[in-house]
Amino acid sequence: MIKIPAGFLFSGINCGLKKNNKNDLGLIYCESAADALGFFTINKNVSYSVTLSKKNISNPIKAVMANSGNANCFSHRNGLKDTEVITSRLADCLSVDKKNILIASTGIIGKRLSKKKIISAFPKLVAGLAKEATESFSQSILTTDTFKKISCAEIKLNSGTAKILGFAKGAGMIAPNVATMLVFLLTDAALPKALFKKIAKEAIEESFNSITVDGCMSTNDTVFVLSSRKNILKSAKEIKDFSKEFKKVCLNLAMMLVKDGEGASKFIKIAIKGAKSKKEAKKAGLSIANSNLFKCAVYGANPNWGRIIAALGNAGIGVCEGIPIKMSDLTKKDITIEVDLKRGAFAQTVYTSDLTPEYIKINAEYS
Repeated sequence: MIKIPAGFLFSGINCGLKKNNKNDLGLIYCESAADALGFFTINKNVSYSVTLSKKNISNPIKAVMANSGNANCFSHRNGLKDTEVITSRLADCLSVDKKNILIASTGIIGKRLSKKKIISAFPKLVAGLAKEATESFSQSILTTDTFKKISCAEIKLNSGTAKILGFAKGAGMIAPNVATMLVFLLTDAALPKALFKKIAKEAIEESFNSITVDGCMSTNDTVFVLSSRKNILKSAKEIKDFSKEFKKVCLNLAMMLVKDGEGASKFIKIAIKGAKSKKEAKKAGLSIANSNLFKCAVYGANPNWGRIIAALGNAGIGVCEGIPIKMSDLTKKDITIEVDLKRGAFAQTVYTSDLTPEYIKINAEYS
């Protein structure tokens, strides 16, 4: 059962951006202005949606619009202006200020986003807002995904409960620094914004920034975190429990993204230990995870540990001969690789998928 935080409504419809009649326009409405955090791609060539949301993220947020089927990126000179018109018209429909709206887009780069189709669909989109419309919203953000990605949690408080709900999309162009995923994390828990940001940043670092499918960074990746602040966390235990559950929701979604990797047949967990620092441990794990040679070896159930040694060296990490490398049964769908660098006391886990002929087929035909 999906646990829905207080203060949020959802909607998802098809407005014609996709030709298959599947939902391609979604809306999250905040009944009272929500505290918001945003984490964006570090790609230098970002979408117009990312540019606008970066501008608005510091404001209290009343709505988040999302579209799939079009990246809203590098399509024409007036792309940002069109995006501003879209959010302004949505603001009018919701009777809110345009600066209190965020937007996220995913799909093909270089094709003009039809503001006419989107704006004409706003009356239907707004009329469909409902607490229970989580499935229709989740469908609206998918592209090459094969399933909807939703995770939730509940925290018991002295005065009731607080809830966390997350949606994600992504299957290809997945690399650290939240590319090319769209993620929407909602909660009704209220805590100081600085602490809220610290918890969110830690959770994202251990989840969305610890996965890779193909090492390709998108122009559109976005993670929004919104709090309706309906339930105040009053004790250290409540804050600790919230942090724990928030991290679980993020990791659940991140693992779904990897398991749905384009063409993937295997889910790979890479556990690094014995690093000089946490940063080095992650660098080691991601270098292995992004190695096409390693990923192909896993696809073929070939325990060629030389691919791992080469990937570590490529990351500038020198190791001694005979370092412990353990591999679980590579013929299984879930694989665990354990590597002890024997350089220090720090550990980090990253997640990836194998590289298959189906990945090539999907991306050769994507247009």
